[in-house]
Amino acid sequence: MRNPALSLFSIALLATGPAATFAGGPAAAAANASKVLDYRFFVAGGVCAATSHGITTPIDVVKTKMQAQPEVYNKGMSAATLSILKDEGPSALLGGLGPTVVGYGIEGAMKFGIYEIMKPIMADAFDGNTAIAYIFASIIAGGVASILLCPMESARIRVVTDQDYKGLGLIQ
Repeated sequence: MRNPALSLFSIALLATGPAATFAGGPAAAAANASKVLDYRFFVAGGVCAATSHGITTPIDVVKTKMQAQPEVYNKGMSAATLSILKDEGPSALLGGLGPTVVGYGIEGAMKFGIYEIMKPIMADAFDGNTAIAYIFASIIAGGVASILLCPMESARIRVVTDQDYKGLGLIQ
């Protein structure tokens, strides 16, 4: 196996321009990956993540309120849900739906899309050792996706827990 640090360094050199592209190796794999970029992975990941997290927003609202106010919601999920419905109405269970759908749409798109792009690059960097290559591809994709999710997740938590943000959407 080639030196992984040297291989990853050559991937980084690709970002400096065409002069850094080598005849073979990870840089060539990165260049080829950008030529065959398949948007379907991004779309599929984004739609699936946005849908699945959007559907589970009421559960997330109850969980977030239980974490933010454990002294109020201390009798379990069912009791907390009934208390929220009684005190705030059914619409409270959809608090933060906008940031959730947008945030996880972006997160899912990046996680799936970047993973598919990074697989051949990492496979070349690790001389075809697909297990290690796919692990590194998933680490990179997950890291990028998580960083991009943070602002929307922060907005969701504020909409659910902070009265000053209650009822606000993404645009207000």
